[in-house]
Amino acid sequence: MAIGPKHKGPENPDLIASKYNNLAAAHLEKREYDQALELMKKALAIFLKHLGPNHPNVAICYNNIGAAYDHKGEPDKALEYYHKALKIDLKQLGSDHTGVAARYRNIGMVHFNKGEYGQALEFQEKALAIRLKRRGPDHPNTVESRANVELTKEMIKNNPKLLPKK
Repeated sequence: MAIGPKHKGPENPDLIASKYNNLAAAHLEKREYDQALELMKKALAIFLKHLGPNHPNVAICYNNIGAAYDHKGEPDKALEYYHKALKIDLKQLGSDHTGVAARYRNIGMVHFNKGEYGQALEFQEKALAIRLKRRGPDHPNTVESRANVELTKEMIKNNPKLLPKK
């Protein structure tokens, strides 16, 4: 009996797409965003073809592409991809999964950096609630989320005119 994936070749999603993602992460670290995006999109195409549009690995690719656009200074593109990842994760993982919390955190940070503090607070509070429930109050991710919520609240307190009009 053979151990490992049955499908071998240039588009084995477990091997090739993961390697593209790993190479992309190295390019991100070096601030080579266009190269990172190119590799991430290759990984995404392979995962979409072999795993379908609602697989958690597709969500991870969308999240990574969002991060690349965020680092590149393209927040609207980052939000587009972060929301795609969130949609899949909500469907596949459920509303209180730590992966969903990570997506909420990422979306909240983009809104924060854009000065959209009301939207940032909404997403940061969702991330914090999940992390408190799943990780507890002392986990580093929970501590980070609590700090993000407090910082966002401070920005709103000091700049109430920046809140969205209701």
